[in-house]
Amino acid sequence: MMPNLKLLRVQAKIDELFREKIDLSDAANPDEKENKFYTRSLAALAVVMKCGIEYDVAAQSITDGYHDMGIDAVYNDTTQKKLILVQSKWKRDGTGSVSQEEANTFSEGIKRLLNFDFNGCNTKLAAKQQEISFALRDMDYQIEMVFCHTGNQNMNTYALRPFNSLLEQVNEDDSTDLLVFTEMKLQDIYEYLANGQNSDNIILDNVLLNNWGSVDSPFKAYYGTIPVSAIGEWYSQYGNRLFAKNIRYYKGSTEVNQGIKDVLKTQPEKFFYYNNGIKILCRKITKKAAYSTGRDTGLFALEGVSLVNGAQTTGVIGSVCAEDPEAVNTARIFIQMIDLGDAEDNQATQITKLSNTQNKIDGKDFVSLDPEQDRLRMELSLAGFQYLYKAGARLDDLEHQISLDEAIISQACALSDLSIVALAKRNVGALTENIDKVPYKLLFNGGTNSFSLHNGVQVLRAVDHCIKQNECSSSGRKRLVLVHGNRFLLYLILEKIKVIDGFDTQYLTKDNVSNMVNTMFQEYWDKVFNAMEEKFPEAYPAHIFKNVGRLRKISEIL
Repeated sequence: MMPNLKLLRVQAKIDELFREKIDLSDAANPDEKENKFYTRSLAALAVVMKCGIEYDVAAQSITDGYHDMGIDAVYNDTTQKKLILVQSKWKRDGTGSVSQEEANTFSEGIKRLLNFDFNGCNTKLAAKQQEISFALRDMDYQIEMVFCHTGNQNMNTYALRPFNSLLEQVNEDDSTDLLVFTEMKLQDIYEYLANGQNSDNIILDNVLLNNWGSVDSPFKAYYGTIPVSAIGEWYSQYGNRLFAKNIRYYKGSTEVNQGIKDVLKTQPEKFFYYNNGIKILCRKITKKAAYSTGRDTGLFALEGVSLVNGAQTTGVIGSVCAEDPEAVNTARIFIQMIDLGDAEDNQATQITKLSNTQNKIDGKDFVSLDPEQDRLRMELSLAGFQYLYKAGARLDDLEHQISLDEAIISQACALSDLSIVALAKRNVGALTENIDKVPYKLLFNGGTNSFSLHNGVQVLRAVDHCIKQNECSSSGRKRLVLVHGNRFLLYLILEKIKVIDGFDTQYLTKDNVSNMVNTMFQEYWDKVFNAMEEKFPEAYPAHIFKNVGRLRKISEIL
């Protein structure tokens, strides 16, 4: 039976986040201890997912144990004014869903709490009685039932019946749901752990627009002007998280961005006229009652925010505001806010792609729209590696980061296709010209493995390191093999290393990869040089390593 990789990765992450944080003093033996740990950690994680609190704080919300009334965690979120009640089920095989019996137990426990019935409950739940009672009595509070499990299927109709019945009883015809129900399954948990704090968590509660207007169809949208200083505050608080659905992060001091900066600092009152503005996609937009009598001003709350057009403008604004906030006091900018809560899944991608025309966009920039890239990012993230596949992201931590440029080159040279190796040297941009066609689809597709991608990048780095070490001490045509034949050398070494055990099933360490590369680099360098001299003694090396026909002839000798 094949292991459930998502469950294994979730399990490893839970170990990392909650080990030593969960109270297991009531566990009778090691097996029970382990079972209770994962069940309770899962409940605590559900609280984190709903409330965004620290993991050690969430660990204190656990009420699981004998006489817990079917409630494994209780958390009073005073910020959101929500009482979170959690039941968790750790399914060791990562399949199935919730049984009707399990659903009944949880719903009956909720009924007891709603009736202030704590009779016979354990000490952990009893300790929560005061805050539960407060939340139940407060007019502004909402009660949320969360069933969190590591199955791969949604609850069936029979399991949902007790919750639907309870919801009907409590909410009746009230316009505001006093009681709500949420199911979290393995996929939801996996995506959260991989994504961390993403754009879905960004809420801009008081966005004040001037001279605003709206569009009702096909999506609800609002537009108007907003002070540049407000944009600066957003960037200061959220940084690149604002651009979660954008194809690029802020690229820093490019020529275009310097021009934006100059205008903002020297002619802030004219900034509105010189700039195209920004566009925001939202999961939900709510117009507030304040300032509701006209179109001069409007106050809005935005949930699930992602800025999809104007990343460079926003980054410039953020940098100027940090340097001299007074400089932008008179500056305003045009803004569009689009509510895509009911839109099709691909609509955000379409808007993003067609909106980004302000700065020149390379084919590589659109790689961020490929769902396979986000899958690889999630898989790598769970192992503690950050995959920087958006243009503008900076590689500054080689121990924990991998760049898209590195991934493209290493994937190309690992294909065993010399035409792609030659293309990687001749015109690397051609590899990502069209994310829907080859050669890109050869590099990144459903079969692309995060282990081999990571390990390939490690090999790339080790090869580049050897090249740098030898380049200064070598000379003549042999030195030119290092300069122009770097991708071919990488290809040859990858051909040898990629077949070892573990290359596509585990993340190899930097030291392990470096040792392997170091033992074979000199040999392959010598062989390539000798073959080049034998076949093309008069040809300039730069042309040799860009030509697939010549690479094949060298390979025949090797």
